[in-house]
Amino acid sequence: MTEQIQSIEKKLGTMINIHWFPLTSQGNVYSMSKLCSPYGTNKILVASLKRKIFSCGYQQNNTKILRPLVKELLFTYIPSGAEIISVDAYNKHHSDEEFVIGITIIKPSNEGSIERYLNIYSESTGDGENSETSIETIAQNCLTVELTYTPYLLYHTTIQDEEIGQEVVWLISGSDNQLHMIREDKLNHGYTEFPLDKYFPELVNLQTIVLWINVYYYNNNKRRLTAVSCECGLVKVTLVDVENKKKLKEWMLRYDRPVSRIQIFSQRNNLSSQMFTKEDDVNTQPNLNILIVNALDPSIVFTDILRYGMKKEVVLQTGDNTDCILSSCVADINMDGNNEILLGTYSHEILIYIYDKSKWILMDRKKFDSPVHSMCYLDLTGDGLKELVVLTQRGVYFLQHEPKEVADLWRKRFEKLMKSSTQIMTDNK
Repeated sequence: MTEQIQSIEKKLGTMINIHWFPLTSQGNVYSMSKLCSPYGTNKILVASLKRKIFSCGYQQNNTKILRPLVKELLFTYIPSGAEIISVDAYNKHHSDEEFVIGITIIKPSNEGSIERYLNIYSESTGDGENSETSIETIAQNCLTVELTYTPYLLYHTTIQDEEIGQEVVWLISGSDNQLHMIREDKLNHGYTEFPLDKYFPELVNLQTIVLWINVYYYNNNKRRLTAVSCECGLVKVTLVDVENKKKLKEWMLRYDRPVSRIQIFSQRNNLSSQMFTKEDDVNTQPNLNILIVNALDPSIVFTDILRYGMKKEVVLQTGDNTDCILSSCVADINMDGNNEILLGTYSHEILIYIYDKSKWILMDRKKFDSPVHSMCYLDLTGDGLKELVVLTQRGVYFLQHEPKEVADLWRKRFEKLMKSSTQIMTDNK
């Protein structure tokens, strides 16, 4: 290994396992969702196939020591014998906790047919001090949408409505080879399906089972990049003029095997807070990449697609022993300001790639007890540092950055900042 690659490898840091809990029955690639709170007490929701749903996070005890808190939530209207297919959740507000949770289920009936439902749970408590009570309250307030197809992926995104402004909607991938949009019907106090073509013309008539969706808004929500990956190997990426609901550009690729996931991401780990955003940058075209996760073939990154389209590609080499790739996560896990790519495999591994001089280099492999179904990167402990949550076939892992390495990194960056500030003051005298 060259000195250059060795220096990159040292920057990856160490993540240690701080907690693990088993699942009573396995989940799937759609079984985990974030619950992001403005109070720094983020949680995740994890569902197992046989009706068990857990909230997972951390809580301080009386001695100010953080303890993992895993609690089963008793959601109403999930009948005996039902199986949970997918979960998703979002927070209605940036300054309060008002979670909305979607759960798709299927249940065999006595007549031999299968009943299918989307359950949507929502309730505002107005109290941000006890988020666990809030979630338990939400679990008792359900609106049900009966489905005529077997649901797969459940995904939430926003639409721009002329009358009410921005609104969150659900997109469901169905066994009928279509995507369906479920929208709140405020007049009738429920949810119902609305036609896709008015808001998402790029998602109409795909005629295949969609395995993953990613929607990215930019330019003050005037532009949208929509990416879908399908069971038949189809990949479709569309640039949309949101105001005029017009497709500006479209790229389509076909692979021989299923594309299990697709992700839009920026190479830089940019801060999202508005206080760091310049007004002059609102209309700036972002530099966006597309990660295509092929289940059985090498995965691919297309670079800066708004400028180059689907032309500049980089293949992610996995090695000889890698099995089917099930999941992905893009996150700055070494805290250097650049995002890394993590791929979860059926062969019990997470592959970690780092970007260096126009190449994605496989820098590390982390072993687990069973196939890796899903991953997410968020702050569970409330200390400002994010943890990596890994859902496997058997259970859930919480991985934390090694505290000593984080302390050393903070000290070095603080010293560098102080030297820079001192030099600026000296130059201005």
